[in-house]
Amino acid sequence: MRPSSWLPLLPLLAGCAEDRTLLSVPVHVSPSSSTLELADGVTVELTTASLTLSDLRLEAPAATASVLRAWSLIPTAHAHPGHDFAGEVAGELTGTWTVDLLGEDTPLGEAACYDGEYATARVHLLPEPVAVLEGIATVQGDARAFSFELAPDQEITGLPFAATLDADAPPSGIALSVDLSHALSFVDWTTPDDDGDDLLTTADGELGNTVLFGVVSSPSFSITLED
Repeated sequence: MRPSSWLPLLPLLAGCAEDRTLLSVPVHVSPSSSTLELADGVTVELTTASLTLSDLRLEAPAATASVLRAWSLIPTAHAHPGHDFAGEVAGELTGTWTVDLLGEDTPLGEAACYDGEYATARVHLLPEPVAVLEGIATVQGDARAFSFELAPDQEITGLPFAATLDADAPPSGIALSVDLSHALSFVDWTTPDDDGDDLLTTADGELGNTVLFGVVSSPSFSITLED
């Protein structure tokens, strides 16, 4: 786990954000359920679910981007404003974390955030260490073991984060969560076991595409402000 690196930016930021208060807000990943009921009637019992994440960015409403441009936390901010109709980055937590989604609540660090309104967020999925989803899917009464290993390299953008950070009533934290039901909702659990190893993997049928599609889908992630 690489620790947050925003502290060296504080002397620079202090002179750029007039009338803005810089807050330090704890960020954590909430655990996901290991038992999933999918829309197609398939039941999934997960034994392993892990992802590698990096660099959480929190963005102001797009309409205020021009006002905020002068104090973006991103040194190369020109690459971010307007992208995906997002506003300027007004909060961030940099680092790399491999998270056990079935484990305990996982603290990531303290995000540097200016007070004010937020609208969206983004986070990066890294290919190393690989993402792993393992367990048993029950399909029409038949148990099918699966082990999916993925190497996504994808920024997950446009995550809704309609929130206001108030310097006079600082939030207790920010929670990032992963909806594993949605991430696995694109899987065809009747896919034949092509290599005959009694284990569904990304080498079978189109699972390499459908599992990855679900894992990097924006609705598989959510971020909320905690009071």
